[in-house]
Amino acid sequence: MNRHCYSKKTINKTRQQCRALFFILLCLLLTGCAEIRSFYAENERPTRNISIFCDNTRYDSSIFFDATVAEAIRAVGITVNDSDIVNPAMPMTIPADGIIRITRVTTEDITTEQVIPFQSQTVRNESIPDGETRLIQQGHNGTRQIVTRYTYEDGVQTAKAVVSAVTIKESVPEILMQGAKAEYAPIKINGRLIYISEGSAWMMEGSTENRTPLVSTGDLDGRVLDLSSDGQWLLFSRTGRSTEVNGLWMVKVNDWNAEPISLRVSNVLHFASWLPGNTRRFVYSSVEPSEQTPGWKALNDLRMQFVSDTGMLMTQEEILEPDDSGDYAWWGTEFALSDDARQLLFATPESLGLIDRLSGEKKELIHFTPYEKTRSDWAWIPGFSWNSENNGIFFTFHGKTDGEVQTFDPTDYHIASYDLNTGEFRTVIENAGLFSYPTISPHFSNGKSYLTWLQSELPQQVESERYRIMISDLDGENIRTVYPSKSSSGYITPQHLIWSPGVSQSSAWIAFLSDGNIWLVNPFAGIYNQITSDSTVSKFIWE
Repeated sequence: MNRHCYSKKTINKTRQQCRALFFILLCLLLTGCAEIRSFYAENERPTRNISIFCDNTRYDSSIFFDATVAEAIRAVGITVNDSDIVNPAMPMTIPADGIIRITRVTTEDITTEQVIPFQSQTVRNESIPDGETRLIQQGHNGTRQIVTRYTYEDGVQTAKAVVSAVTIKESVPEILMQGAKAEYAPIKINGRLIYISEGSAWMMEGSTENRTPLVSTGDLDGRVLDLSSDGQWLLFSRTGRSTEVNGLWMVKVNDWNAEPISLRVSNVLHFASWLPGNTRRFVYSSVEPSEQTPGWKALNDLRMQFVSDTGMLMTQEEILEPDDSGDYAWWGTEFALSDDARQLLFATPESLGLIDRLSGEKKELIHFTPYEKTRSDWAWIPGFSWNSENNGIFFTFHGKTDGEVQTFDPTDYHIASYDLNTGEFRTVIENAGLFSYPTISPHFSNGKSYLTWLQSELPQQVESERYRIMISDLDGENIRTVYPSKSSSGYITPQHLIWSPGVSQSSAWIAFLSDGNIWLVNPFAGIYNQITSDSTVSKFIWE
């Protein structure tokens, strides 16, 4: 029998090796057991039966108990569109009853045409005998294109809605002229008196009994009304459609069959005027529509456009760029052309000045205190007028013309003159009123011109609308009342006075509105006449 002797060191080393080997074997065994348990756990995950109803078909399947609706739908291979209705919703777990419903949602757009019935309008006319009615314009129906969207759920209609409505043909109103012949004696007049009555334009020429319809659309808004210097074309504005405030149009005055021509210029409230000459050139200033009061925001720009006789745009020029400087820029600027069209007067609530139309140079002449007590949706712009020689201006001003002294005196509204050659400023009429609107007469054959204005009957009540027509020499001397007489209790509301064309004082008239009718008064003879009686006149010009 052999006996082997081992050292203690050798024995300890062997034991450590055995322990390491045992540890490795144990780790391998545990890992294998974990994989086996994971394999069996995965294959033993509980499942359930489900039913999916879609496209009139039932799809039965089995899926894990905790699966979502989206997983179940993918499992059976159904494609779901964004518009489809899934119940329960895709991210949710399958309900207890295992039922999922998919409703197919489809839409169809159908286009139809709808008739826009024409409206009938009746306009009174003093040139037609009482009781007589005449058809002035034949009415025609319009057409509107309607797109309706139908919604279906599994083929059954569940909703419909109009998604667009576009007018492809405007209706044309029927216009009937009803006799309302007044008992007023006809008056001979110079030039052409053009007025707007119930949204249509009429012209008197030669005599107040000769009245001709120019535009019978019933939608003239009275913002723009101007006759070209050759008397051929009327520039006017019509109520806008959609987002436009209004639009500019023109019509040939001497062609009774002429149709209005759109100039494709919109949102013109404060100024538009023909330039003198035979070419179709006009200048205008525009606004931007706004949802805030007063319904627009003025651009305070100035543009010139040249169009052909058919309304085709030939050239366009910017005279003034848009300007929003100043506290009252939102309201707008008013302009007045000189007779030679080289210069334009401009007026804002706080200044008066000149613009050179050719160079675009803008020069402030007078600065004064603005009327700040409106605190409403309107701003006061002083009345102003060229003198007959176009070398001076007359205007209403508030407070001090240096703009440095604030005034709160309700009677502190005066009329002044300004000489463009010398720069001399002079107060002509004191305490005239907020809405005095000074106007200069033509230069008559006797070599004289006159100042006319509105004089407030209640100067202490600034915004009062009770005024009388006054006349004086250009220096403010020889003041007298024109209408109504001092003994009369009547008055007129604020407005711009209009002189008849001509150089003879005997045939001179001042035209104004009273209760919607046009009146004429001769300030030298003291006679006056009412020339319309339908109480529907909103604006007029006399050129």
